[in-house]
This record gives sequence, structure tokens and C-alpha cells, in this order.
Amino acid sequence: MRRRATEEPAPRLSGVEEDILLLLVGRELYGLAIIEASKSAVGGGRALRLGSLYATLYKMEDRGLVRSRYGDERLKERGGNRRRYYTATEAGAETLRAVQLRRQQLAGWQPAW
Repeated sequence: MRRRATEEPAPRLSGVEEDILLLLVGRELYGLAIIEASKSAVGGGRALRLGSLYATLYKMEDRGLVRSRYGDERLKERGGNRRRYYTATEAGAETLRAVQLRRQQLAGWQPAW
């Protein structure tokens, strides 16, 4: 089936991007707090991993789905480096809503035959 020229393309998120947005909508978390929130939310199941988190966050920031800021605190255990806090942008929240709506529509699909 061909898409009509006036239809917007369906937004796409990877599973990791969707998980990150679910954690960041309405919240501001730094990287390790995102990992801990993910572990807590899934009870030790498929949690986010540090290796993929930061690369995904940088790509999401480039796409306008999240924004970041550096905190003011300089922790000795971090060598004086500041934490970088992330939150979902309005575009990120809208994309997440659109993806979740599409999933609901697919889950509710009934064959016409």
C-alpha cells in the first residue's frame, strides 16, 4: 500500500531510544541515574546498558528528542567533573506518544476476514 503524499511518515524509535524517552519525559536524570532507573523499572530484566546509553543520548540530542545541561556540582569522586543531565524535549515526548499510539493500534488490529 502506498502512502499518500500528505501523510506524515510514522516516527521511528529504536527500543533503546523508546526506553530512554519513557524514563526522561517529565524528569531530568544524569547518565548513571538513567541506567539505575532502567534497572529499577524492569526489575533486573532488559535494562539499558552503559555502552549504548551515551551514544544513543548524543544521537537523540542531535535529532532534538532530548536536551542536556551540565550540573553545577563538582563531585570529588568524579575528579571534579560535572554531571550531564538529560530530559526529553517536547518533540521527544510527541514522538514517544506517536510511537505508543501506533503500538496500541497494531495491538488492537483485527483481521477483516
